[in-house]
Amino acid sequence: MKSFTHSNLFILILVIAFAVLQSCTPYQKALRAYDGHIPENEIRALWIVRDQLVSRSRIQAIVAFMHKWGFNTAIVQVRGRGDAWYRSDFVMRAAELPDGLDPLAEFIRAAHPRGITVHAWINVFFAASPEQAANPPANHLAARHPDWFLKDKSGRSMLSYTVAEIEQAQTEGAFLDPALPAVQKYNLRVSQEILTRYKVDGLHLDFIRYPWSRPGTNYDYGRDTIIKQQAASNIVLNAESLNELRRKAVSDMVRAYYQQIRRLNPKLILSAAVWPNYQKSYHQIFQDFTGWIRGGYLDYAYLMAYYTSETVHDSRMEAFYDPLINSHFIIGSGLYLMPDPEVVVHQIRSARAIGAAGVSIFRAREIVDGARHGIMARYRLVDLLP
Repeated sequence: MKSFTHSNLFILILVIAFAVLQSCTPYQKALRAYDGHIPENEIRALWIVRDQLVSRSRIQAIVAFMHKWGFNTAIVQVRGRGDAWYRSDFVMRAAELPDGLDPLAEFIRAAHPRGITVHAWINVFFAASPEQAANPPANHLAARHPDWFLKDKSGRSMLSYTVAEIEQAQTEGAFLDPALPAVQKYNLRVSQEILTRYKVDGLHLDFIRYPWSRPGTNYDYGRDTIIKQQAASNIVLNAESLNELRRKAVSDMVRAYYQQIRRLNPKLILSAAVWPNYQKSYHQIFQDFTGWIRGGYLDYAYLMAYYTSETVHDSRMEAFYDPLINSHFIIGSGLYLMPDPEVVVHQIRSARAIGAAGVSIFRAREIVDGARHGIMARYRLVDLLP
């Protein structure tokens, strides 16, 4: 019997390595092949929630931070709960804003000279907090158009939910009904005003979806509207056709935004914050974001990969990995959760490995305040975002 030589061992190792590589998924292969290079023209975004826009000094501090640390894209929340964090002729001004402050104008004024693009972030269908729903201001949508809000399977408006019921429904508040033409028309009026009044670089859609809907429970939203709209048609409505029509309502809204943007200024970017969970996004909140990309009416999907585990992150990326559309993804990291630094490092490497357009950090409060206490070094963002 021949002895087992070093050359035999080397060949065996190569065979095993080849077998392991062949068993990897395309996503895993991309991760293993990543050589650490940093892409040119990478989008490095920061989500700035509206509570950070209450003073000029805070806005200037955020812009200075972004410029210092290499962030080139500001996602600035200007519509939170059916209110305006900008100057509007018809939308209720946010109660938290001090007189004389226009946060969006201030942000643009500070950011553009430093090469930072500004995208107006709007909550599309989520339009009333539980507190607003219970006692809406006279000029809020909940008071002016309560019929625009979604109803659950029992026919009850989300506006009537108590805080406890909102928590039990595992949603954020009351949502507008995506299938109502009046709602879509109003939303386009809101975006038209922003896009024509301000020199923003793009529109960023959030809550561009239904609340979490669960068939077989009362928490199944918007059924009545769809049923009424289809009453005169020959469409047979069942669970799947109801879901498909709800998906279509959301997709129609995205397409309308895209058409509006292209008409006003073809250089503007349309992006959306999306759930990177296929079962939930497609079947339960009716958010077909890969369909929007493939259909050519969404420029970028910001995947809200707010995870504290590399394993969970990778499982979500596996589900959406597609070389044909990866370049339209921006991977969002939930730094507000204060995950292990290695998770954030892995997420940024993952984004670059799959050829994503960039990365985004949620949110400004933690990272800007944390910079004074070494958060950039702790999360190795000094090296990762040179």
